[in-house]
Amino acid sequence: MPDEVRDLGNYVRDIAAALRNALDSAASDVDALTSGGWTGTRADEFVTSWAEVRDGGGRIFSALETMAEKLGTTVDDFQASDRSSASSLRILGPSE
Repeated sequence: MPDEVRDLGNYVRDIAAALRNALDSAASDVDALTSGGWTGTRADEFVTSWAEVRDGGGRIFSALETMAEKLGTTVDDFQASDRSSASSLRILGPSE
């Protein structure tokens, strides 16, 4: 089970990184569009909306990265506890 949890954490981290890269790439395209002379009310509305999308995406990606980190930490904690329990059982078990 710990390996599956760690794999899930790695998967979530990789998805967050891929999505962040895609958003950064889109941001470059948007910056090129909006700095290339597009002006007016629609351009201003687009820039405002895009900023909201980008900020929201950044918060989602940060949450995914935090989740991935916690999954890894959970596995590490579980394995440490498991090792500790195993050591305790050896101490309490019959001696050879």
